[in-house]
Parts: sequence; structure tokens; C-alpha cells
Amino acid sequence: MPRVTFHPEGRADEIQRGKSLLDAAEKMGIDLRHDCGGFATCSTCRIIILDGVSNLTEIDLDEENMLEEAELSAPFRLSCQAKILGDVTVRIPEEAMEWSKEALGSLAQHSEKYREIIRLIVEDKARSLNITSLLPETVIPFLEEAKKAVDEAADDPVALSALVKQVCDMA
Repeated sequence: MPRVTFHPEGRADEIQRGKSLLDAAEKMGIDLRHDCGGFATCSTCRIIILDGVSNLTEIDLDEENMLEEAELSAPFRLSCQAKILGDVTVRIPEEAMEWSKEALGSLAQHSEKYREIIRLIVEDKARSLNITSLLPETVIPFLEEAKKAVDEAADDPVALSALVKQVCDMA
């Protein structure tokens, strides 16, 4: 049976092939928010695929539409829709940090497709430096660094997953 690992909890278990990542979280006792009940009509069950992108079912039209509406791209998936085919390692995103209005404006200037990944990289960098509130003078160099890293991996979902994994492992 495939093995699924959830971070930051660090819990892993064997899960029946064909079950969703949301099913896996529930089996492991991991509280994963899913406001719509698992019908791909919200994006609250979003997760980040760190390893095993190819060990999940393809994104269907419902999930693709919801990810687009939520402005999320690979390596994000909806846990309610991603079915397990093999070993997978995922990360449940942390709650967003506080951004000043000006800092959010700087983030909004970046590609909508990769904005959430850039935000994640910036926030993890800030957390590693014990920064709790993101202001323009802090954010702008972090954004430039994150954008450069995302641009280098943008055409490859596996490379994007590896980038996010690297950032999350550093935190």
C-alpha cells in the first residue's frame, strides 16, 4: 500500500490506493479543514505536494477550476480531489502571516499563477528570521529572491515541489 506523510505533523501511514489525501488525513487523525465537505467547491483543504506529484491522480476539471479561482498552482492540490496512487509527502500550509497593505501590493505585482508559492517562500523566510509582520522594506528583497527561485522552476511541477520542500525543510 502507498505511504502518505503529512508535514508539519510528521505523521505517516499506509493508505489504500485510490483514497483521497483528505481521507488519508482523516484516517491519521489530522485535522484538515474542508468547508465544502470534499466536493471541490472551496479551497480550504489545500495542501502542498512535496514529493510524489506523479503518484496522485491528474487534476480534474472541478479541481482545476477551484485552484484557478483560489489563485493556486502546482505544487498545490485540493486534498479532497487528489487520489493516492503511490507514496506521497505533503505539507499542510501554515496560516498566513500579517502583511501590511503596501507589502500586499508588492506581492500582487507578481504572477497570479505563482503568487501563493511566492507568498509561502517569503513567509517561511520571515519566520526563519523571527519576523512576524511583513512590511514593504522587509518584503521587497524577499519577494525578489522568491520570484527568482520560482521563475527557475516554473515550467516543471516536480521542480516547484522540490523548491517548496526545500523552503519548508529550512523553516
